Amino acid sequence: MVEYVKTYRCPTCNGLASGMGHLCHPVTEGVRFVCEFCEQEVDSARHVCSQMIDKIAYTCKKCGRLAVYDSLLCEPEPIETD
Repeated sequence: MVEYVKTYRCPTCNGLASGMGHLCHPVTEGVRFVCEFCEQEVDSARHVCSQMIDKIAYTCKKCGRLAVYDSLLCEPEPIETD
């Protein structure tokens, strides 16, 4: 279970994001959470684990970062799969 407590205004796109911020510009101080894929407690919003790799479905048009959910990016675009 992922818990994001407060919203955060992203300085990259000025949009509201989770308590971790967008992956394009994540909050770095004091945000710890349990990864919903590997269940480890981590302190980096940019955490990637092997269970997450196959579920990545979006890329950011601004910075090129990859994410499982579109809400984690400033300008998400679905990754086309064949």
